[in-house]
Amino acid sequence: MREFFSLEGTFNKYAGFVADMFILSFLWIFFSIPIITIGASTTALFYVCTRRIANREGYISSDFWSAFKTNFVKATVLWFIISAVVLAIGFNMMLVVLNPELMSSMRGIVLPAQIVLLMEVLFISIYIFPVTARFDMKILQTIKTCFFMANRHILTSFACLAVLVLLFASVIYMQPMLFLIPGIYAMAASYLIMKIFKRYRPEMDRDPILELQEIEQKRAEEKRLAEIGKHLPHEGEKINEEEQEHDV
Repeated sequence: MREFFSLEGTFNKYAGFVADMFILSFLWIFFSIPIITIGASTTALFYVCTRRIANREGYISSDFWSAFKTNFVKATVLWFIISAVVLAIGFNMMLVVLNPELMSSMRGIVLPAQIVLLMEVLFISIYIFPVTARFDMKILQTIKTCFFMANRHILTSFACLAVLVLLFASVIYMQPMLFLIPGIYAMAASYLIMKIFKRYRPEMDRDPILELQEIEQKRAEEKRLAEIGKHLPHEGEKINEEEQEHDV
């Protein structure tokens, strides 16, 4: 029992995790209040979570604020684009549903097409803010990259969406979960998405100490080979030695 409540024990481990999720969720909600800042707030949330997944964690509040400021413009533009597309799709779907006689001939085509398009936008949105948080790309390149990831790794896309749905469903039975959903979802999604990032950038979030050790080892090996090369005869010297042996 003493080990359970020790500093490295299970209780403190999970209590610390819950506290971190609450802090992250609070920060996300607070910085998202103006609505237009949701994109920057979500990007900052994923920056903190992906860093923690890679064991490169720092101070939650300072990391969150730093990522929020750094990615504010780009994340806000992406948030406006996503919002505009979702609103346009929603308007088209309402138009079809509320006015069946208006589009009776195309109802069977337009509505399914809008649903598929909405799902595609949702899948892309899953990756938009994590990619923005961890990669320096222009807006168009970010959208293209997220489109590729969303469709190439469709199982991960469905898994992230399923996690979000389950978390919101849990609020029905546990209302306090509402204040933990942003942090828990971002952490769970980051765990899945970081596996994808690592496939394309294996060196991402590597331990700098290990990286320096590898550099030192490489330099030492190059120096050793250079020393060996100094004591080896050059090609011309080899030929002269062979000619002298032949003359003898």
